Amino acid sequence: MKDAGRRMGDWTDSAACIGMDVEVFYAQSMARMVSALKACRGCPVQADCRAHAERAKEPFGIWGGLTASERGWA
Repeated sequence: MKDAGRRMGDWTDSAACIGMDVEVFYAQSMARMVSALKACRGCPVQADCRAHAERAKEPFGIWGGLTASERGWA
């Protein structure tokens, strides 16, 4: 998932979510959350994404296949 204004690192270029609507990763509906988690499953940079979220203490969204509550920030 790319953020228009900032670059998180080279790992983002290989993310399975490139081109997906970022809203899917911040959605409140179960259907959209499942869609985001499916994109994360098998992503070649899932560990890098998760590590970024943990370092940044990302309080929202799905990162590296984990929800905010699973990361312990929600």
